[in-house]
Amino acid sequence: MDSLCEIISNVQEASGDTTTLILAISVSFILLISSALWLRSDRAPRGTKLPPGPLGLPLIGNIRLSTNIFSPNNLKKWTETYGPVFRLKIGFSNVVVLNDFESISEVLSMKELLYRTGNLTVDEAGFRGLLSLNGQAWIDNRRFCLHVLRDLGFGRSSMEEKLKEEAQYLTEKIAEHIGAPLAIQDLLVPSTSNNVTALVFGTRYAFEDARRQFLDDRLKKLSRFIGARRLSLLLPRWINQLAAKIPVLKNNLAGPILDELLAFFRSEIREHEATLDEHSDRDFIDAYIKKIRENVRPNESSSFQMNSLIGNIFSFFIAGSSTVKETLQWHLLVCADKPDFVQRRIQEEIDKVIGLERAPSWADHKAMPFTVAVLWEVYRWRTVTPLGIPRIAGENAVFKNHFIPKGTTVIANLRAVHMSPDYWKNPEEFNPQRFLKEDGSELLPKPDQLIPFSTGKRMCPGETMATVEIFLYLTTILQKFKVLPEAHGVNLSAGVSTLSQAQKQKLRFVPR
Repeated sequence: MDSLCEIISNVQEASGDTTTLILAISVSFILLISSALWLRSDRAPRGTKLPPGPLGLPLIGNIRLSTNIFSPNNLKKWTETYGPVFRLKIGFSNVVVLNDFESISEVLSMKELLYRTGNLTVDEAGFRGLLSLNGQAWIDNRRFCLHVLRDLGFGRSSMEEKLKEEAQYLTEKIAEHIGAPLAIQDLLVPSTSNNVTALVFGTRYAFEDARRQFLDDRLKKLSRFIGARRLSLLLPRWINQLAAKIPVLKNNLAGPILDELLAFFRSEIREHEATLDEHSDRDFIDAYIKKIRENVRPNESSSFQMNSLIGNIFSFFIAGSSTVKETLQWHLLVCADKPDFVQRRIQEEIDKVIGLERAPSWADHKAMPFTVAVLWEVYRWRTVTPLGIPRIAGENAVFKNHFIPKGTTVIANLRAVHMSPDYWKNPEEFNPQRFLKEDGSELLPKPDQLIPFSTGKRMCPGETMATVEIFLYLTTILQKFKVLPEAHGVNLSAGVSTLSQAQKQKLRFVPR
């Protein structure tokens, strides 16, 4: 006993902190238990087998193979070796990656795969919205959110008018630079975010408004912690939740950013509660507060909670602002890089269909096939969310004799579909002509394999609004300006991250 105490004393002295010793023992215990579970988790029922994949080591799995395990090169290499459906072990998690259209469309439509992983940063603090709710709560919230958005003008002329006004305001801010080099993303961020702000908060913020700058800065920082490549995939969800509650660990995650955003959103909600009109809805928050109050029933759980309202606000900003901004930036970079092949032809359609006097409208797209083809080609060529949002198997599932155990994270490699020569001729080449008839006069039917917003019941419900927004912004900008690169040209390489981000660079916007 004395020798044991001496050993513990020596370890304490070496560590300098009793807390460190306790943490080390706890982590060792967790690792031992997790290792046992890791070894037991790979047993497939008779007649099925786990998808093939590279061998991994206990605890760390395949993470040793690359610091960026989900890089396009890694995924392509494993697809060539193991086929379109393969499995990785990433720390404690089983991850199945789908790399062809047939597998993605079928697996994402399975009822066992209608679940979203809880490893989103916001969820770790207990706030769950449309991006990560599951079961009846997701069904109820999705139905209600779509109903409210329609009532607020989503998909109607009233919403289009707001988008047109915001696009017009953006061109005024661009004009202030008088053709000088401009980091356009710095203007796209507040502009696209304002479209979400109008829906959720019922107002827009001036670009210089401190609230606008605070919101955009924190959301930009938070986006780094969201997506398929996050470190939290290495750990079980309960460890992430525990880490989010321990100050020293929370500060190394998204904790401080999250706390600031939560305080901001709660302040908006309190203001709405104090000024609520029971007979009309100013915005999404108004409608959701009323829904919460309607569904307060003793001893019954409701799909509509204050935590879900906050989670939905996060979902709208993350899905409705950052992805649109990135996609718009890619369109403008392509126009600057291909002034004759792309930009001039879009402007010819603008001049012919819209003219230079009135503002573009969504109805114009029917007479502008080349412009729509460019939208589709950017969606394909630079898929902004190349790995979509991960799903999770809510139950054991079987697909073509592949066993997908309950709890497995499933990732749809949308980029692989969009870059596959099985579906596209010369896929690495940017060519909107692939969506047009030979004479360029008419759009071909939209290919099933074009899935930038994913597919199945949990695909992004904002596809229509995003496309309308991008069309209006692009045509409004090109109606007024010629987009030119700086002297050194345009960098069209994509950063490898959760989002397919363009390299930060400046463009010149010269009045036409």
